[in-house]
Amino acid sequence: MPSSPHGSSTPDSSPTLDTSLSSTASTEPKNCSTSSLPTKSQTISGLISYTPKRCRYDPANPPRFSIWLNLLFAFAGAFTVANLYYNHPILQLLAREFGVSNQRASLIPTLAQAGYACGLVFLCPLGDVFPRRLYVLSLVFFTSTVWLGLCLTDSFAVFCSLTLIASVTTVTPQLSMRFPILVAPINRTDLRRTVLPLVGDLAPPHRRASALSITSSGLLLGLLFARLLSGVVTEYTSWRNIYWLAFGLQYLIFALLWLFMPDYPSTNPDGINYFRILYSIFQIFINHPLLVQACLVGFCTSTTFTSFWTTLTFLLSAPPYEYSTLIIGLFALIGIFSMFLGPLWSRFVTDRFIPLFSVIIGLLICMAGACIGTYTGTFTVAGPIIQAAFLDFGIQTAVIANRSAIFGILPLARNRVNTAYMISAFCGQLTGTAVGNHNFARGGWISSGSTSVGFLAAALLLCAVRGPREKRWVGWRGGWRIRKDGDVARKGDEERGKTGGGKEGSAESSQHADGN
Repeated sequence: MPSSPHGSSTPDSSPTLDTSLSSTASTEPKNCSTSSLPTKSQTISGLISYTPKRCRYDPANPPRFSIWLNLLFAFAGAFTVANLYYNHPILQLLAREFGVSNQRASLIPTLAQAGYACGLVFLCPLGDVFPRRLYVLSLVFFTSTVWLGLCLTDSFAVFCSLTLIASVTTVTPQLSMRFPILVAPINRTDLRRTVLPLVGDLAPPHRRASALSITSSGLLLGLLFARLLSGVVTEYTSWRNIYWLAFGLQYLIFALLWLFMPDYPSTNPDGINYFRILYSIFQIFINHPLLVQACLVGFCTSTTFTSFWTTLTFLLSAPPYEYSTLIIGLFALIGIFSMFLGPLWSRFVTDRFIPLFSVIIGLLICMAGACIGTYTGTFTVAGPIIQAAFLDFGIQTAVIANRSAIFGILPLARNRVNTAYMISAFCGQLTGTAVGNHNFARGGWISSGSTSVGFLAAALLLCAVRGPREKRWVGWRGGWRIRKDGDVARKGDEERGKTGGGKEGSAESSQHADGN
């Protein structure tokens, strides 16, 4: 018989119903507490993997790369890479806080660079395997959570360990810089053919260096703010507050990316072997002399960069200067000079001449700054100021020219080409931090600076043994001309007139030029 409106049955069946209800009541709470309710890890995983409706991928109308999304990635990249440099102006304070020597405290930036290099090797290639949104959000969330330990720990060993771990996952700027753009509505089978890397592919050949320079200037801004904020905050409050500030910024970045980062499908929907990717990076490296030359030059210039900025803290905090962390942090403002001048140099020099020309000019500027700062820095602060300005501008000039040159190598494997170059650069930073601080502890400022002069001399020698048009490992076949070949310049002019620098025209020009 049908039940009553209140859910009761006939009187004859009520005992049975009461039994079933009591049985259900006794078992349901157990089931809810054990299997029905999600665990904390499931809740967090579901939050990270959830995609707001406006960010979901639609094959018929793929998301476009707007200026606002570009600014979001610039902000995220700047204050993510800043994690590596907050410790630079306050190394002497960290040494006192943990009761270790200055040389022992220099292990902190060394581990940060080592962790970042490991992330470039082992995590960046996974960007070609996993969906980019979920992968980036997972890395940012993990980094933010680990960073909490740096704010709380009183152990030097734990601080160093967490610095290493957090730096491994601080590779999201490299993933964001290579975020794909879909130039037209496509189906899934055509995805790998039409997904273009952000800067290197979309910029036309005659504007590629300036486009890369603007992107790199954004990362330089993060590096500058890291040193500046660290020095200012630590001067007036505890050094831990800069780490708390970084902790909050990481979660802000996570929230902004979660809200606005579009969801693109994997660039390899059919799957790709992770270990084959790693091996292919090695194969690309050993088979392209231009890439090897660029990587070795990048290694040498990177050593001088970190060697200078880490040992500068010890020089300025000791006699005869004895500057506060505020003054040491303000030295980061010198980088504004190169940040604004770099794109102009790239637009009017690097884009018009062969990249090797700008590399050599940049190295000579670095050499002049290193010599002035090294051999005058012990008695006048003008030496380190000049060295900082020359190093920042010279290294940026060389790096942009190098990256502009290697973008012509294997257009379909630019992620791996970029990974090979960044690995060499951060291995150089790791070496510069370790060797520079070791020599500073043993021989002082002049000893560490002379090491930088030696690395810059080696970089100039590497430029001298192989010309810009040489296809082999050594030689200057193809001529000494510093201007780019006429056909490339002519194609750039024709493209500028036909497309006006539009996205589709830029992408086609990039692919055509790289195929020559």
